[in-house]
Amino acid sequence: NILEWMEYISNFPIFILIWPHRFIVSMLRSNVLPGSLIVKRFSLCNGRSHHQFLPLKQRGRLQAAVLPVTPPLLDDEEKRKQMSEDYGFNQIGEQLPDNITLKDVMDTLPKEVFEIDDVKAWASVLISVTSYAFGLFLISKAPWYLLPVAWAWAGTAVTGFFVIGHDCAHKSFSRNKLVEDIVGTLAFLPLIYPYEPWRFKHDRHHAKTNMLVEDTAWQPVWQNEIESSSFLRKAIIFGYGPIRPWMSIAHWLMWHFDLKKFRPNELPRVKISLACVFAFMAIGWPLIILQSGIAGWFKFWFMPWMVYHFWVHC
Repeated sequence: NILEWMEYISNFPIFILIWPHRFIVSMLRSNVLPGSLIVKRFSLCNGRSHHQFLPLKQRGRLQAAVLPVTPPLLDDEEKRKQMSEDYGFNQIGEQLPDNITLKDVMDTLPKEVFEIDDVKAWASVLISVTSYAFGLFLISKAPWYLLPVAWAWAGTAVTGFFVIGHDCAHKSFSRNKLVEDIVGTLAFLPLIYPYEPWRFKHDRHHAKTNMLVEDTAWQPVWQNEIESSSFLRKAIIFGYGPIRPWMSIAHWLMWHFDLKKFRPNELPRVKISLACVFAFMAIGWPLIILQSGIAGWFKFWFMPWMVYHFWVHC
């Protein structure tokens, strides 16, 4: 219940706003001065769990509570141990000294990791395209009992398209940034991934890597959530566990097609990418169905796409 939560969170620097269907909890990061906040959302699912998988219908009325407390320090080993247990981590390391910057870390890397190799870049395109084409050929010729092998090949090959688009988004594919945008967009089309929305989202992932809540690609269930909810524990073991290799499909839907998730200055490029994806679907899918029927769409596109999601999530 709420009183138990207030007792628990009194150990942290927190401001709580209780909305109709969730807590919005802002915690001070331990390695910055007070005033720098990160956000953690909690749902009020019958008072049992604060981890929200899907949006919930708003109920109740708006309330608010404020708890001013002091920021936690992670310079104490016991505090780090306690926090790691709360989060379900093996350990939380010591904070970096304040005088260590990102540039200091980058300066330790060899110069060749920052060099762009056009030969390797276009060789990866050639390998991925020819491998995918061969996979489609296998699908067209394989008897039904060998189709899983053909799907595994084609799906693995098309994963190479994602790697190419990933490198374009990181601006490590070509010195020509327009070429990168074009290649990245084309590489993502067979995957039905809009390139620019993915790039913006991925940039945020790297800016907030492994930061609870803020990392768009890393949303773990906390250890105390699992231990406190038998329903959640069973749902994870018997539901989430078996379908986990394809959870990237839910991530794909949630993060890449909602214009509200992007800043105003990002929207023009986002809309262009979405238009390209919808055009590919409007032209490519009917052509596949026209040539080989619904079963052909399932064989030649859907199953390799499912294999791709298996690899990208694992």
